[in-house]
Parts: sequence; C-alpha cells; structure tokens
Amino acid sequence: MKIKIEKTGINGEGIGYLKNKPIFIASTLPQEIVEAEIVLEKDRYAIADCLRIVEKSPKRVEAACPIQDRCGGCALMITDVKHQEELKISNLKQSLMKYMGKFDFRLISKIHSNPQAYQYRNQCKHPMKMEKKRLVAGFYKAGTNHFVSVNQCIIHDDALEAAKNAIVNLLNKHRCVDFDPPKQQGIRTLIVRSMGDEIQVTIVTGKMSLEQRLIDDIMRLSHVTSLYHSVNTDRHAMDPFGKRLVHIAGKETLDFEFEELKFSLNPKAFFQLNTHQASLLFKAVTDLVPSNKRVVDAYCGIGALSLLLAKKSQHVIGIEFSQEAIDSANVNAKLNKINNIDFIVGDAAQKLSSLSSEIDVLVIDPPRSGLSDEMIKTVLNQSIKEIVYISCNPSTLAKNLNDLKSKYKIKQIQPFDLFTHTPLLETVVHLERIK
Repeated sequence: MKIKIEKTGINGEGIGYLKNKPIFIASTLPQEIVEAEIVLEKDRYAIADCLRIVEKSPKRVEAACPIQDRCGGCALMITDVKHQEELKISNLKQSLMKYMGKFDFRLISKIHSNPQAYQYRNQCKHPMKMEKKRLVAGFYKAGTNHFVSVNQCIIHDDALEAAKNAIVNLLNKHRCVDFDPPKQQGIRTLIVRSMGDEIQVTIVTGKMSLEQRLIDDIMRLSHVTSLYHSVNTDRHAMDPFGKRLVHIAGKETLDFEFEELKFSLNPKAFFQLNTHQASLLFKAVTDLVPSNKRVVDAYCGIGALSLLLAKKSQHVIGIEFSQEAIDSANVNAKLNKINNIDFIVGDAAQKLSSLSSEIDVLVIDPPRSGLSDEMIKTVLNQSIKEIVYISCNPSTLAKNLNDLKSKYKIKQIQPFDLFTHTPLLETVVHLERIK
C-alpha cells in the first residue's frame, strides 16, 4: 500500500494515515510517499515497514553512518541538521497544541543549535555480543531485541570512541566471551565515559571476576584513569549496572572542571551527555533565576546545576531520589567550598511539600515521564513565585504546562538541540505565578 507521510513523530518516525488511523513508519520524512507493509496493527495505530520510497522529500540526504537504518538511534540523520531542528520544533508545537489548545508560538525562542553535529557525546553504554567468534560492541535497535554491531559511532567523542575500541580489542585478546544467561558468565555491557582528559570504564559481567592481566592492560590505555566492575545477571534489567559495583583500579572518581567548578563522578552519576550544550543550557537557567533568592532544585542529580545556582542565590536546596546522587552532590559542594546549599534525598513532591521556608524559584528537571500528579498538586498548593522547567520530552512537558496554567503563565520557551541526528529536544521553560 502507498502512504503519504504527513509529519514526524516524537521518536523520529514518519507518520501517515490510513482511514484516519496513524501509521508509524521509520526512516521516512514528511511529504514523502512510500510503499509500506503493516507489521503491527492496534485499535488506535499501526506500525509499518517502508518497502520503497516512491517520492522522496527534497530534504532527504544520505546518512553519514553506514548502519543508521539498522541501529535506529540517529533517526533524523536522513535529513540535514537545519531540517532536523525544524522537525523538533514542529513536534514541540504539536504537543503544545494537543494539550493546551490555542497557543502563542511567539513565546518559543529560536533554537540553540548544536555547533558540533558529530563527536559530541561523552558517554557510551554498549551491550556486547559474539560475532564470527569475536566479541563486539553494539546497540539494540530501538524497540527491539535485535543486536546491531557498531565499529564506529560518529556521534561519540573521539577519545571516547578510541578508548572503547581499544578495550574491545583487549577483551578479545584475553579471550573474553559474551554473557551466557544459563551459566551467568561472560561480558554483558561496556560503559565508557570521557570528561576532560580522563576516561572512566565500567565492565558489566555475569558472576565472574576480571583477570588481573586484563585490568592492567586496560589501565595502560591512554587517558583511562578509573576502572569499575559490575555484576548483573538479571536478563530483563533496564539499568545496565547490577546491584554490585566494585572499584578495581585507578581513581574512584572521574574528575573534571565545568563552568569553573570541580566535579567528581562515580560511574552511576548522571551528567549531561553533551558537555558544550549543557554549558549553554545551564547558563540559560541561571540567567532566568534572579540574584539573592531562595531556590529549590528538584531532581538535582549530582548537583551540577544546584552548585551553579548557589553562586548567585541566597540559598539553594537540591532534592534527588537517589542516595548515591546526593552523596556525590555533597562531595561536589565540599570540593568547591560552597556552603549556602543543602542536598536532601527523597521523593521530590514529598520533600518539596515538607519545606518550611518560603521558596522564590523552583527549578525542575524531571525524567522523560514528566512531573507526577503529586508533584503538580504540590507545586500548585505552594506560593512559589517562579518556575524554571527543564524538559527532555515535549509531550510530557506540554501536558504538565497545561496542568500548571491555572496558576502559572509561560514567559518564555527556549529549545536546545543537544543531540543532533536524534529526535530528542531539550527545552527550558520560564513560568511566573499569576498574581
């Protein structure tokens, strides 16, 4: 059957319609006519494979990555960067209209483009499999359990990619094999993070130890300063890290400077994956927060933004559910000798509602699922003057903004392209309490 692609979905897939039912077709662009075959049909939507492009979009380009169509991570690499940004902004606008109805798009500022379309990502998490009797790194194609080997990922930082490939070679040199669930042995995942001149490595395995010769060889690699071993035997685990994470060589933390502050990261600590764009995003947030105010940073992680806010605020409280993240945040505060800040562990809504002091500004950076109903209720019941909402999902952002509009008005929406070639969009929204 032939279908015309009308728009791009939130995951970068093309969307056409058949008898008013949306048909999701990967690797297609708006205005293209494609020959497709439905592979999954539900009551409200269907998923189809593109068999042939009958009429190509003039915006289509050849993907720079040879496995783009099989990997699926960089869904928008089939069009130029400017058009990618247009598609992302279109998705943002569609989400706002869907949940909020009529909307003044003049509130949306020009997108902050990513100046580096390739080699921008500072961390990789590669599942490992055997191919032709050799251990290889790869990805699972989005939404499937289909493994795709990756020799070179062109959005990874050069130093990161060089270290990853060198470690894979060493694993093969030492005759390592992939994870065997029945035996609970073998290499499962390779995690590498590069910050500044330092590289931190975590090898996730079954119930086994790593040979000392392998450890020594990895630690001799250029810029590798920290090595961890994690055991994870849960076949269906969403988090690649297992319950047991052990430091086995080098430094315990990855140490670097960011915006004139010092940070120490353990393997599980989250930091923005595009360091350059994170700097611009954090500056946009701190610029929106007035000086000498009382600020709460909900979902604060390791406290990077909290510490930047503390430099201009009267007092900052960071809230995070993870005890490990709060421990890192406290270490980073001490490292930078910043005293006008407190970090507390717990559910953001519960901790926010229990705070006795008045809050001038609330900074929120929730997961892709957005704010919980309890968090929305807590925010509306307080008298917080301003909110700065950092979002990584236009759909849940728009839903939450609609929930907040009874007491808050939107002053500005600032999009950021942190992850070129992917459909992901970061957005900073400034809200003010309605008087």
